[in-house]
Amino acid sequence: MVILNGIEFVYRPGLSLKELMDEYNAEHPKVALDGHAVMVNGAVITALEARGKTLLDNDNIRFIEVLEGG
Repeated sequence: MVILNGIEFVYRPGLSLKELMDEYNAEHPKVALDGHAVMVNGAVITALEARGKTLLDNDNIRFIEVLEGG
């Protein structure tokens, strides 16, 4: 099992973050790499790392909207 923003998904070997995002976006509010920070198991990863990320069983992923202000 992997969790994205609190929603559980079935883990499949070789599952990429991109594939998981596509599954999530089909039925939930959209997540995207642009404008969001990505946390995997509590550690923030870069957008570059997220684009090529292959997930492991029990990974917990959170997309956090980045707010810019001034």
